[in-house]
Amino acid sequence: MDKMVCYDDLSAHLLELIDKEHYSKHTLRDMKFILKTFSAYMKRNNIIEYNPEIGEKLVSYCKDELHVCPSRVSRAKNIVGKLNRLLLGLDGREALWSYHSPLLVLPDNLQKVLEEYLSFCRENGNRETTLQYKEWICTRFLHSLSELGCRDISTLTGANVQNAFLSLNHMRYWERIGPFLRFLYNSRLVDRDYSRLVLYHKKQEIFPTTYSPEEVSAIEKSLDCTNPNGVRNLAIILLLSRYGIRACDIAALTFDNVDFTMNRISFIQQKTGDPWEAELLPEIKAALLDYITNVRPQNTEYREIFLTLMIPHKPVDYSAINTMIGERIKESAVDINGRKHGSRIFRSSLASNMINDKVSTEVVRKVLGHGTKYALKHYVKIDMESMKLCALPVPEPTGNFAELLKMKEAE
Repeated sequence: MDKMVCYDDLSAHLLELIDKEHYSKHTLRDMKFILKTFSAYMKRNNIIEYNPEIGEKLVSYCKDELHVCPSRVSRAKNIVGKLNRLLLGLDGREALWSYHSPLLVLPDNLQKVLEEYLSFCRENGNRETTLQYKEWICTRFLHSLSELGCRDISTLTGANVQNAFLSLNHMRYWERIGPFLRFLYNSRLVDRDYSRLVLYHKKQEIFPTTYSPEEVSAIEKSLDCTNPNGVRNLAIILLLSRYGIRACDIAALTFDNVDFTMNRISFIQQKTGDPWEAELLPEIKAALLDYITNVRPQNTEYREIFLTLMIPHKPVDYSAINTMIGERIKESAVDINGRKHGSRIFRSSLASNMINDKVSTEVVRKVLGHGTKYALKHYVKIDMESMKLCALPVPEPTGNFAELLKMKEAE
């Protein structure tokens, strides 16, 4: 591939490459979301040529201005890496995969075991992208074993496992090596479960930012509904706060999705591809009708409900919704010190507040449109007030600890 510097050319070629890969629908949708966001930034700032410095600014834009979730910030960095490799003249899988390089040559016995493991993973539904990552890490691990003299899996020892793993210098690789070692044991290729040799701790999950019902109400009341922007933005915020709908789904809402006669709202979620449906609440119906009747530009070709109010009118982008939400929350009386303030906070706040009000997880799951109840862990924040009800009394100090406390008091 000839070296390109124009962002539009790089982006278009990257789209061609990822469309040919076996990415999941969710991953593909996420990548296209990031590329679309990057394109909007480039156009708004009249930037044509791409370079790594611009890539860093694009990531900062997603993180600091749009306040996208950490997983999408990570995705943005990943996309920038692919663009940088395209910029260097790499193409195909060499551009897509930072770790894509000719795999190390393994002894026949170890190569056969690796192929058996990958076949097992494939049969269990692993996607090709996941298999490539597993192959890359496990090949490095097995190569380290061979350099330690273990050229046949039957001669594997605990010391070899630990030394080979430590030579990789990345603790997170245990996420892939551990399951591989369990496979060896379950398949009776080794007589011990060496996956227990390393105690791997996943990164502690950070609780999502949540706002109380009173704070959400204060944000809604801070809107100035005497101007067109306020009327439109109120309808958007009510959809966020009452239903927890994602910003991308709100941006994509059309008149086909809202039945004002039967008071129903329904659509296909862009992130999951699953249907979502609910009753059209009175306050949301009133806000939508107010916007559509009195504010929304008339005689347009667009079926999307929410349009920009400046000429030329066009559908509101979900990144613009995120930006609007951030600005509105900052201008409200709500304290945002150390707290995220993008559109996602309404979703996490709704889930957390419903759980804390003793609403069943099944109901919360349906409201958020999740396929399984386990997805709620990303949104639900611990109810500290309820946790206090479970507190145990502090036991009286005894032994050396009691003596130490007496000495402290005497001082």
